[in-house]
Amino acid sequence: MTKIRNLTAQGISNMLGTNVDNLGQECLELINSVDLRYEELEGEAEKDFILDVLKKIHSDEQVIGAPERTNIWNAGWSENLRDFKNNKDKQSIVPKFIRPNNIIRLNGKFCNTINPYFERDFAKIIQLHLYNKFITDDIKEVHEFGCGSGFNLINLSEVKPNLKLNGSDFVQSSVDLIKELSLHYGLNLESVKFNMLEPDYDYQISRNSCVFTHGAIEQLASKYEKFIDFLLVKKPKVCFHIEPVCEVYKDDTLFDFSQFMFHKKRGYTSGLLPHLQTLSNTGKIKDFWFKRVHFGSKFMEGYTIISWRPV
Repeated sequence: MTKIRNLTAQGISNMLGTNVDNLGQECLELINSVDLRYEELEGEAEKDFILDVLKKIHSDEQVIGAPERTNIWNAGWSENLRDFKNNKDKQSIVPKFIRPNNIIRLNGKFCNTINPYFERDFAKIIQLHLYNKFITDDIKEVHEFGCGSGFNLINLSEVKPNLKLNGSDFVQSSVDLIKELSLHYGLNLESVKFNMLEPDYDYQISRNSCVFTHGAIEQLASKYEKFIDFLLVKKPKVCFHIEPVCEVYKDDTLFDFSQFMFHKKRGYTSGLLPHLQTLSNTGKIKDFWFKRVHFGSKFMEGYTIISWRPV
């Protein structure tokens, strides 16, 4: 029989590369309020699950950045918009791809969770810590590019209500949803359509801004350089990203190699981490830092943290 374990604040702080005292009050409160129990898959259950993962990777035909994906994203955020208009419930803006009752990847193991919304809750724990770490008192506005359903921005508005918030995405349904959220919650939140592949330099970012992405650069199919160049010109005070990063995987474990296969087959962005490392080495950015969190969903870890500041 497998042992039920509990992910503690100490364990989470280790995963995030910090200590408990620096997690932030809101982050600690969330950790103490949600069920973070899990059990590792072992023996035949683990073998069967890995086989299932490999079979699904082999048969998967989705291609990141393909033209049809635009319509799929537009339809997805339209569904969240309809749900929110119908019930005005925050739960209705949780992205549909964060599915309940999924087996997760945690510290190099596949795990069952007691809480069906473990991934949603842990993703918010990461967000709250990063908001505390990077959105300091001198930051007056925040820009999320590829904001999707606005779930991240709503979480941010609850803990830092005085910020000027900006959410942009490349499909209109996301922009419409953000405007609906802003109106309903009475937020200082604006939204515009923005294509990260062809950045609009008329878009304004003040010097006391924070820019972040969460699972957005992954969708650029490695065509991220124009967006990074845009940020270098605009010079926000700090940038951070929560993204899948295949360069952090090891090539000597089935656990890691399976997610490397999935990442490459779908065509998620590669090269961002070494590109930023080069910019750091050449003095174009400063305070470059990254941390593999060792947390993810069935097929890959989508929560590696990268931060940097333009020079």
